[in-house]
Amino acid sequence: MIRVSVIPYLNTTPFVYGLKQNAVSEQIALDFATPAQAAHRLQHDLCDVAIVPVAAVPSLPYYEIMGTHCIGAVSAVASVLLCSRTPVEQIREVALDHESRTSVLLARLLLKDYWQAAPHYVPLPADFPKQYPQSAVLIGDKALLHGRQYPYVYDLAEHWIRWTGKPFVFAAWVANKVLPNGFAALFDQALAYGLAHMDEAIASEAGNRFPPAFAKAYLTKNISFSLDEEKYQGLRLFWDKIRT
Repeated sequence: MIRVSVIPYLNTTPFVYGLKQNAVSEQIALDFATPAQAAHRLQHDLCDVAIVPVAAVPSLPYYEIMGTHCIGAVSAVASVLLCSRTPVEQIREVALDHESRTSVLLARLLLKDYWQAAPHYVPLPADFPKQYPQSAVLIGDKALLHGRQYPYVYDLAEHWIRWTGKPFVFAAWVANKVLPNGFAALFDQALAYGLAHMDEAIASEAGNRFPPAFAKAYLTKNISFSLDEEKYQGLRLFWDKIRT
């Protein structure tokens, strides 16, 4: 069995559904992990394939980006946010959600080079959302559920696109070894199946955290799932910027 780690956020809902419904399900063992945990599992050979934050990919001893699908954005993504009680130019401290290294690095990059800000960084409180920090980077379902509690909300994908003119890739499917012939194509077909059956995926996998209409609007309007050449250009630009 090929071990596959999946992030249990709303944005992976069609992928999870497709992997469960397609014939590839007979060849894989699925487990769920935060983005940081998925990257750790891939790096330490605790899984064979994972959808991981793209910032973690270059540090892997060996990697292959699989297929034609990703978690990306060509406009506002809605689930990776800088949220604050003050305008960005007045922010002095930012709490970071370390579940995703990519989102943390994107936030720090934008604050330094786009907004020309130099705040102090602290971890997101362990009891969030019982305690709301003055400013925070929120990702995934936390952003969707709690981001609008703040008066100032900055969508990091939207501001990256304004800054660079390129789309952004948050997470990609990555293998840490050479896989059996034909597996990658079958895996990619399963992801495409989930995307083609969005309503069924939402009904089956999204649970009751989000109303179906909200989930569908987010998955069809905010997330861009195709890993095309424009997204590769944005990805390479992000890698270049975080290396400097």
